[in-house]
Amino acid sequence: MRSELERLLRDTTLTTVAFAIALGWSLYQVAVSVGSIIALGVQHTEGAKPPLSLAWGDHIFYFEPLLADLIVLAVVLAVVLAVQRGASST
Repeated sequence: MRSELERLLRDTTLTTVAFAIALGWSLYQVAVSVGSIIALGVQHTEGAKPPLSLAWGDHIFYFEPLLADLIVLAVVLAVVLAVQRGASST
């Protein structure tokens, strides 16, 4: 197992590893936001509805964290694509 990991790291560029970590972290954050929406939507709330939310009965689903994390994911993907396009043209 260790030799396979060493071979993988030897054959993979640092840029690829950095982008894989950034992409994985962004996907993790999106998953956390989806979990947060579900967890908060189960709670009963009363009063004013916050922005970027959806009221369904007594439940309010708050989408701002998910939107922020999707923007982060889109930026990471755009950077990955831009770097790959630049690397393939040289």
